Amino acid sequence: MAAVHEHHLPNGMTLLCFPQEHLHSVHLGLYLKGGTLYENRQNQGIGHLLEHLCFRGLGELSHDALQSTLSRMGGELSGATYTEAIVFDLSVLPRFFEQATELFLRFFADVPWTQEQIDAEKQVVLRQIEEADCDFEEQIDRRYRRTAAGAFPRMGTVESIMEMTPATIRRWQRAVFQPQNACLCLTGNITDEMEAAAVRAFTPLENHTDEPPFVQAVPKGFCMRDTASDLVLEETGSHAKVHIAFDLDDERVFPLLSEVLDAITGGSDDSLLFQMIREQEALVAEIDSSLEEMGLFRRLVIRYDVRQEHLVESLRKVFALLKRLRMYIRPVRLELARLAFTDNNDMMLDSPAGMSDLMGWAWLADDLSRADLDAQAAMYDDLTTEDLLDAAQSVFRPENLCVTIQRDPALTPKNLKPLLHELRDMLT
Repeated sequence: MAAVHEHHLPNGMTLLCFPQEHLHSVHLGLYLKGGTLYENRQNQGIGHLLEHLCFRGLGELSHDALQSTLSRMGGELSGATYTEAIVFDLSVLPRFFEQATELFLRFFADVPWTQEQIDAEKQVVLRQIEEADCDFEEQIDRRYRRTAAGAFPRMGTVESIMEMTPATIRRWQRAVFQPQNACLCLTGNITDEMEAAAVRAFTPLENHTDEPPFVQAVPKGFCMRDTASDLVLEETGSHAKVHIAFDLDDERVFPLLSEVLDAITGGSDDSLLFQMIREQEALVAEIDSSLEEMGLFRRLVIRYDVRQEHLVESLRKVFALLKRLRMYIRPVRLELARLAFTDNNDMMLDSPAGMSDLMGWAWLADDLSRADLDAQAAMYDDLTTEDLLDAAQSVFRPENLCVTIQRDPALTPKNLKPLLHELRDMLT
C-alpha cells in the first residue's frame, strides 16, 4: 500500500499526495482555512460568498471561460463551505493534469472580483438564505461550535451579505487564498513526475500576510459540559428527535480508538445500539452514531427519532447501554470493528475523492497520522478490549456530554431536567 507523500513548501503550503496507480483518474482537492468559525457578526457568511465568487470568475478567467476550460478537460469543479474550511474538488483524466494544475493556481491569483460579479453572486446567496431553514441539526451545530465571537449561520444573513463591501471581500480574499493557508491533495493515478511538477508549480506562490490568518478558537465549554449545556426544544409532531454528543479529547483518547467506539456504539447495522434499540427493543426505526470534526476538535454523536411516548424509555435504554460499555466490551465487538475497518480501508484505496477528503481534514486537524492507513491498520491489529474500555471510560463521561432533544410537550413529561440529571448520573 502506498503511503501519503508529504511536501511542505517554503511558502507554507502543504501538498499531500496518495498514488492510486490502478485507477484511471486524478483528483485535486484544495483545502483552505476559513468559514464561520473565523467570522463575526458583521462579516458572517463571507466564506460562503468567497466560494461562490470563485465560480463567477477565477483569476482572470471569466465564468464562461472557466466552464469552457472544465468542459475541455471533461471535469466538474465543485466547492463547499464548512464551519472551518472552504474546499474545492476536481477529477480529470491523467492527461489533463497539467491543465488542472494551472486551473488551481488561479485560486491564488491576486485578482479582485468586479462589482458586477459581486452583485450578481450576492443575489444567488440571498436567494439561498431566504429558502434555507434553521432545522434541528443546524441549531445544535451553532450551539456546539460557539466561540467568544459567537456562532453564525454558514451562509450568513440577508443583512450581513447586503452590507459586505468590495473592500471587505477583497481583504478576506487575500487572507483566505494564500499558500500558507492552503493544502492541496493529489490522489488517483499520479506519478512521481506529477508530484514534482506540482511542487514546482506551487512553490513560487507568495503570501499576502506575514502570519497565518486563521487560528482556530476552542469552542466554549469544550470537554467541560454540564447540565447547562443540554437543550430541550419544543415542536409538535408524532416523533421526538434526540442528539447525544460526547466531546472527544485527543489527549485522552487517540482518534483511532474513538473510531472503534463509534463502530461499536452505533456506526453500523452490527452496532450495539442498532441491534438493541432497533432490532430487539423496536423503539426506533433507525439509530446511528458518527464522528464529527471541527478542525482540531471532534465529537461522537448518537442520533435517532422516536415516537413521543417512547422518548423517556429510549433515553434510559441508550444510556444503560453506554454505561455497560464503560464496564465491559465483548471481544467479538472488537473483531467486528476490525473487519469494518478493513472493508473501509479497501474502499478508500479505490476512492480518489475519499482519500483526498481524508488527507484534507487530517491537515485541518493538524494530525496527518489520521490519513496514514498503513499505520492505522497496524494499530487495529494491536488493539485490545482493555484499550477500548479505557477509551469508553474517557469518552462516555458527563463532563463530555451534551444532550439536545426536540419533543412535543403535550405528549412527553413537561419537565425533562430530572431525567437529564438521571442520565448524566448513570455515567458517573
